[in-house]
Amino acid sequence: MLDYFTSLPNVIALLHEITVDFAYPQIRFLSLIAVLVVLIHGVLVLFIMSMFHAFHKRNVNLYRKQMDALVYFMVILLILFSHLLDIFVWTYAMVSVNVFPSALKTFYFAGEMYTNLDHNDPIYILGPQWNMLPILISFSGLFAVAISGSALYGLLVSTFSKPAQK
Repeated sequence: MLDYFTSLPNVIALLHEITVDFAYPQIRFLSLIAVLVVLIHGVLVLFIMSMFHAFHKRNVNLYRKQMDALVYFMVILLILFSHLLDIFVWTYAMVSVNVFPSALKTFYFAGEMYTNLDHNDPIYILGPQWNMLPILISFSGLFAVAISGSALYGLLVSTFSKPAQK
């Protein structure tokens, strides 16, 4: 058992090896984009949810499930568009630092990474300076989907549960 602990790598050396990619200014820029995508997505989802709750509260006396269902599905579409906007922001940022020669190829790559699909497609050959890029895009996509999923779940519960009795 003691041999196992002595064979563990040095933590400082390991962190240095992992973070060496952040020496590239493009990766630092794209790291900022990852933070901004999650932040903007969170604010956008919060805005969409608050607008729905205001609409729902204003029309609570006319409590009709059909109307709530229609508005709920409109909210789902708005959130879907917010995810497409996130992918577009990633595309725009990557085009600005020339990750791929084509904007369309960049958009497809951003979409695959954002949705955490496999990027081992041979058309997406990344240079060594972009090793951190799939991780950044995937993490922003994971957090954005988690924000959207939790908001939609909360909206579903609050919309379709019985109104509180006074």
